[in-house]
Amino acid sequence: MAGLTAAAPAAHAAAPATHAIAWGKGGFGQLGDGGYADQHLPVKVRGEEAGFTEVAGSLTHSLAIAADGTVWAWGQNNNGQLGDGTHTDSNVPVKVPGLSGIAEVAAGWGFSLARSADGHVWAWGTNYAGQLGLGTFGGSYATPQPLPELRNITHIEAGWFHSMALRNHFTVLVWGDNARGQLGDGTGVAKAAPIELTGLGGESGPVFDIAAGFYHSLAVRGDGTLLSWGANNSGQLGNGTTSVTASYSPVPVIGRYGQVRALAAGCQQSYLVDGSGQVWGWGDNTHAQVAHTGTVVKQPQPIPGLSDARDVAAGCAFGLALTSSGKGYGWGQYTSGQTGTGVPVPMPVFPVVWDTGLTFIAAGGDHGLAVRQLN
Repeated sequence: MAGLTAAAPAAHAAAPATHAIAWGKGGFGQLGDGGYADQHLPVKVRGEEAGFTEVAGSLTHSLAIAADGTVWAWGQNNNGQLGDGTHTDSNVPVKVPGLSGIAEVAAGWGFSLARSADGHVWAWGTNYAGQLGLGTFGGSYATPQPLPELRNITHIEAGWFHSMALRNHFTVLVWGDNARGQLGDGTGVAKAAPIELTGLGGESGPVFDIAAGFYHSLAVRGDGTLLSWGANNSGQLGNGTTSVTASYSPVPVIGRYGQVRALAAGCQQSYLVDGSGQVWGWGDNTHAQVAHTGTVVKQPQPIPGLSDARDVAAGCAFGLALTSSGKGYGWGQYTSGQTGTGVPVPMPVFPVVWDTGLTFIAAGGDHGLAVRQLN
């Protein structure tokens, strides 16, 4: 079993104000609690002394930013996605070397991204589809690789095998796998280096948020309208249709949602938080992850009981929400405890509160993560 590599805080160091918690599937150590068991209620991630402030999750690994701007990782490491220079799995957080001043992390399937506060980006892990943005296809990298062409980046997203970024809050960049049109450039051809998507804003205002899912992507514009592209077999594009044929270029999502607070894309479902705090969901509903009747929801529908949200996160078949008062909610698939509620969420679904005092939430494929204030 790997040991925690974080050094104990000095006697004069300020006590951390927050710590990370996790729940759900834990078979690869992605919960970071020192074990490999599934957890149906939130457990504390090891390394409390680091004071984790933000978290991110993929199917089998997790990332966190510490209070000092360093990056930590845990879970599966077969592709070097933990970034510690090894290919050894870890069920406790290990420090990613060479990174400081980090403001955001994102986790894809077998790869990781990090963005510094001054807008630079690093990538590591598998690069089979060019998702690291290094200009080549294939191979894997067990330590962070800089992407010097990416500057002034204000947001990053990692999908299954594709990546997205916002430059200066407005310009959308994409790279990686494009087999289902998830890059939105109209070609279906993978890109080994970032390219700019043009024409997304126009008269509707600039794009100011993005989300990357399994094989689809989302963007929200300044007037509260959304665009989507990629796979639509379960209605995850939200344009009122389903199709086995992917959309290789952006299509409008039905509706207008004011000043959208948050956007998230899962395996085959999508979520947003509108300007009033209402959570909306659409796409695959096989496990009630959209919290409505029927197995497919083809356009955004309000999720009952969630009208004061400030953030939303999408797992593979479950959803999480964070309210303005710091309460967490979970709904959808529960087979491994993904909702963090301790019991299955009843049908019809009304999302259940599972924790309070939260400042940040994230979802992996089958596990959830959050940052909680210390009393």
